[in-house]
Amino acid sequence: DILPVAKPGAGILLVDDDNAVRDVTAAMLREMGYRVLEAASGEAALGLLEGRSDIDLAVIDLAMPGMSGAELARQVHARRVSLPVLFVTGFAEREALTGVSDRQIVSKPFVSGELREKVRMALTGAPLQDHAVR
Repeated sequence: DILPVAKPGAGILLVDDDNAVRDVTAAMLREMGYRVLEAASGEAALGLLEGRSDIDLAVIDLAMPGMSGAELARQVHARRVSLPVLFVTGFAEREALTGVSDRQIVSKPFVSGELREKVRMALTGAPLQDHAVR
C-alpha cells in the first residue's frame, strides 16, 4: 500500500553536507512530487529560508560540520516557528536527539517507505500508519 503524497508540489528545504546523500535524497523527494531546495550547510539553508514563503518542510541532516542539524532547527524555528522539521540521522547519532519525537526522525540508510511516510506526516500532521509513537 503506497500512501498518497501529501501536498503535491510542497516545498522542501533539504540540508545535508554530503553531496551524494543530498543528491539521492533530493531525487527521492522529487520522485514523490515535491519541490526541493538543496543546501550543503546550515548557513546556506538559512540564506535560502530568508524571504521565502514557499518552504513547507525542512529535512535536516543531524551531523554536519559547523552548525549542527539541531542548532539549524533552532535557528529555523526562530525564523519560522510553525515550519515542521525532520531530522535525518544515522543510528549512532540518534542519542543526540533526546526529547525529539520518533515522528521527526528518519534513519539512514533509508528504509523503504519511511522517508515518504514521515514527510507525509510532517506536512499533514497525520498519525503514523503502522508504527507506535513513544
